[in-house]
Amino acid sequence: MVSKTYIFVDSSMWKTLVDPKDDFYQKASKIWERLKQENVRLLTTNYILDEAFTLIRARCGINSVKLLRDNLVSDWKAVKIIRVLTIDEGKAWNWFLKDWSNLSFTDCVSFAVMERLALKRVATFDQHFARAGFKIE
Repeated sequence: MVSKTYIFVDSSMWKTLVDPKDDFYQKASKIWERLKQENVRLLTTNYILDEAFTLIRARCGINSVKLLRDNLVSDWKAVKIIRVLTIDEGKAWNWFLKDWSNLSFTDCVSFAVMERLALKRVATFDQHFARAGFKIE
């Protein structure tokens, strides 16, 4: 189990942090600074980074992907990246089969990971997390 001082970071937050044209860019920057001041630890998954890299490349270009990658490697060493487990994928089906529109399988895997690690807080702009019972930062 992971300490409750961890906050899960979703792909929408990663994308917004490197996209100044995004409507939520200023809000994301403020949230990011607040989280750094609170000295919380950040956690994301290999699935989320896969989704974020693809989303950022499609909407912002490869240079923005490189910016995120470089920040993860150098400046954001406080981010713990975990690999999704087979059990997470299995439990994701419990979420995926719910009748929610636009619920991605990656979101469902994230919910399962957050439950396994007893995480309650998430940095995201995706309201599905709130509907699933998590606290959006």
